[in-house]
Amino acid sequence: MDAIEKSMEIIASGGEGKSFGMMAIQQARAGQFDEAERSLKLSQEAIVKGHQAHSELLFYDAEHQDLAVTMLMVHAADHLTSAETVKELAEEIIYMYKEIRHV
Repeated sequence: MDAIEKSMEIIASGGEGKSFGMMAIQQARAGQFDEAERSLKLSQEAIVKGHQAHSELLFYDAEHQDLAVTMLMVHAADHLTSAETVKELAEEIIYMYKEIRHV
């Protein structure tokens, strides 16, 4: 298993998930709630993809017990976690925008 490649997949997926979450907030601010919901869906899909790569690393490590944890892996996990946080906050912010606008 190429841990560097898997870590980069996690980073890319996390970045994509975070970007779509931020885009959803901007769309909701502009009153584009359907677009915001689509962006949230894309955010979730990217985060799931990142979790799949993360799980592959975890299962490999559980089976082989020879995977050295690197700063890149820690960075990747941090990226994925922050993407999840942004998406969850985006959901709440969109809800508030809808409440404010009585949508």
